[in-house]
Amino acid sequence: MKTVLLLTFLVFGPGAAHSQESCGASSKSTVQDLKSLCQELDKKNEAHCQVKVPAKTEKMPEITYGLLGASSKMKGLFEKLNGLQQAFLKDPGGCPGGCSKVNSPVVEIKTEPTATVADASCPASYTVLQVSAGEASKYGVKQLEKSFQKAFRLVGDEKACQEKASTFAQETLMGKNEFGSFLEDRKCQSPCSYASVIRMKTEKLGKAECAVVLELSVQCGPPKKDREWKTNASLTKAFRCEVAP
Repeated sequence: MKTVLLLTFLVFGPGAAHSQESCGASSKSTVQDLKSLCQELDKKNEAHCQVKVPAKTEKMPEITYGLLGASSKMKGLFEKLNGLQQAFLKDPGGCPGGCSKVNSPVVEIKTEPTATVADASCPASYTVLQVSAGEASKYGVKQLEKSFQKAFRLVGDEKACQEKASTFAQETLMGKNEFGSFLEDRKCQSPCSYASVIRMKTEKLGKAECAVVLELSVQCGPPKKDREWKTNASLTKAFRCEVAP
């Protein structure tokens, strides 16, 4: 069983009260004057909503577990992270008056063996795996500099998208889907072990749609010494403000 490193994040932010201005259809200006006035007001409203909000990161306590407890430990961790994300997504505050809040939560989970041993057939240190353009296309992923990217868009709430993305990431790292099997057979064969990073950026597209962009960095390294792993996780809260519709 390979070692796993997961990452996910969330994004939100605050703001001051302010009312938006609008163009009334009853204006007595000429058509051109009215158009110019509306464009000027649109720019003013956009500038009003462009507030800079520092992201806040909440770290979870490190957990250590063996092979038998891996499934329950990771399940419990994901449930806690999901709860934090849902609370953040439902928080309406943070933007100036007349602006709407667009949350983009990001969760980060890092998992690696507690110890490793040297082996001539494996890299001495963890090295990021990469695939060719043809291989990426075959398995429905995009090759970035240090990770694989896969986007999910579903009819459902944010939790549905997060579960879809996290399931793909975990199945890949455990070799339980086609892409994961390919990586194990061709890119990081036994007895080598994995370290990995999963980043999931979640965004609500409307009342019935959600989207998640998954970035999965899979690293191949020396065999694990014991059947034990350690996991560190954090939730980064950030958001942006847009002109309310």
